[in-house]
Amino acid sequence: MNTGQIIFGILLFAVVTVILYIWGLRRSMTQTADLERILLNKSATRVIQYLKHHPTITQQEIARQVKNVKAGLFWSRKHVEVQNAPAFAKKLTLYMLEQQLLEQTGSSCYKRKS
Repeated sequence: MNTGQIIFGILLFAVVTVILYIWGLRRSMTQTADLERILLNKSATRVIQYLKHHPTITQQEIARQVKNVKAGLFWSRKHVEVQNAPAFAKKLTLYMLEQQLLEQTGSSCYKRKS
């Protein structure tokens, strides 16, 4: 091995290390948003499953359905869980209305969008 190959190997190792560090830093910075998105999707799935067997759902029933829903990323030890179900149900309802999964039928009554 000559000196040029050794220097090239060291530089290549440094570049790969920097790329992996930046990738990990970016993943850790977006982890909270990813966990929230996963929790909203899991909760929305539960509400949709409920609506397959019932014609409508109220805000209180949404809160009961999403109580203790957990979400986590497979590469992280961090997990989130619904602690305050009524407050999360309001956020979930807005999310599902924006995603056009629900439509409002009354003041606090919703049905699956057809």
